[in-house]
Amino acid sequence: MKLIKPQILFILILCLIGCQGIVAKRPAVAPTVTEVQKKEKTPHPEGLRHFMDGQILMTQGDFAMAIIEFQQALDLDPNVGAIHTAIAECYWNLNKQKLSEKHLSIAINIDPKDEQALQMLADQHIFQKQYEAARVPLEKLNKLNPNESRYLIALAELQKVNQDFEGAMRLYLEAFTLEPDRLELLETAGQFAIYLKDEEKAITIFKQLADSDPSQPRFLSIYVDMVSRTKSYDEGIAFIASLNKKHGDLSERNNQLGLLLFRKGDIEEAMILLESAVETSPENPNYYFSLFDIYMDENNIKKAAYLGDELIANFPEDWRGYYSRSLVYMNQNNSEAVIDLLAPVSDTFNEIFSIQYLLGLSNNRIKQYEEAEKYYLYALTIQPDSKNVFHSLAILYDEVDQFDKSDKIYLKLIKTDSSDAQAFNNYAYSLVERDTELNKALTLAKKAIELEPDNASYLDTIGWIYFKLNNMEKAQSFIEASVKIVDNNAIVLEHLGDILMKNNKYADAKDLYKRALALDKDNLRLKEKVSLE
Repeated sequence: MKLIKPQILFILILCLIGCQGIVAKRPAVAPTVTEVQKKEKTPHPEGLRHFMDGQILMTQGDFAMAIIEFQQALDLDPNVGAIHTAIAECYWNLNKQKLSEKHLSIAINIDPKDEQALQMLADQHIFQKQYEAARVPLEKLNKLNPNESRYLIALAELQKVNQDFEGAMRLYLEAFTLEPDRLELLETAGQFAIYLKDEEKAITIFKQLADSDPSQPRFLSIYVDMVSRTKSYDEGIAFIASLNKKHGDLSERNNQLGLLLFRKGDIEEAMILLESAVETSPENPNYYFSLFDIYMDENNIKKAAYLGDELIANFPEDWRGYYSRSLVYMNQNNSEAVIDLLAPVSDTFNEIFSIQYLLGLSNNRIKQYEEAEKYYLYALTIQPDSKNVFHSLAILYDEVDQFDKSDKIYLKLIKTDSSDAQAFNNYAYSLVERDTELNKALTLAKKAIELEPDNASYLDTIGWIYFKLNNMEKAQSFIEASVKIVDNNAIVLEHLGDILMKNNKYADAKDLYKRALALDKDNLRLKEKVSLE
């Protein structure tokens, strides 16, 4: 691939014209040392002709013949780096990278400050993914041009490729000092700071960006997210107030201010600001979503439902309205309503992961397993590495006794992430429910407890395994610990009842069965246990 076309012909012609003019006017006296040097640097006329012929052949794509002309020029002018650079370009276009690099190295040895050769060498190394090799010429170019940002940016990108994000951030900040009008350089540095979880640096950078360009809402939004992470609410509130004072009130800024106030705990003031933002700028859906989140967090389901309906009515092409309204239905355990709402638009939003995943969850809840599987699998085509979907699929396959499929998923999850406590626990519970490989199930459950020792579900799982292994003491200990954390889970209460029943504590067991039945009123198994004398 042709990377660079040297633009040296015009320079050489100017050089020749200039030198000839000087020679013609020079008096016939013994030349000085300087004049001798100038004469030695004057291109040989025949060499220049070969060079120009080579240039013409290059433009015609005849690189092999161009090399012959350049070599003849080189025989007459052996110390002209530009000829070596031209030969290097020809060899590069002929896919002879090593020969190209050889001639570029010669050109640089002739003139260590040959920027064209250095640039070409850097480009070739980058093209061949030889990033460490590319660093050398780029650092030389940066040293030659300390006031230009482009080489700093190129070096920063090399640091990024090498996973040195801190080094990349530093170089982008340095480039920004050279070109303070290029806010994209500062923003890139800020993104690196976020990736590095350097929240203090990210806050500083995006605060500067928001102050430099207050018309760009993205900067302020990221700044607000960062101060929220560090719970520096007062700092963020004061900054937005200063922006409003300096530039006048804007709905977007007040929206962000409302979010900070809400996160700080000033609910009423936050709602006033966000409701005002929706009222004054009803054409901006983002304000609705901020207010919707607050209504959901405050369990104001009625207002959240109203906002969801408004979003769908006013912004029917925005998938987030359908998603928001579905969250209200999910909160109300109305899976049928979610399906009725989302199924008709699932093709319209066929690239939206959340829509497909919600349809999978909703169908799974009402035991429409084939439909659920269809939407889960489609969601995976959008996000192939979604752990949530894999977990949901594994549970579905357990429900329909396709254990070969669920086991395969659990093993993949564990292999991919050894800290996935949910995968260890669910695999263990799947095995114990099948009454198979109980020792393996115990090992898996222990790993889940090691990762999350206070998880009520995981405590129940290991307790239930001990029950199956007939270790009643440990079984009761773990499941009682689970009930202390969460006392309204029908399955866990039933498990504890079974343990007490086996320990001949019939009255206590029956009380637990009754509590479980009150939570799961249609459970026939619990009804039988409650009715036992």
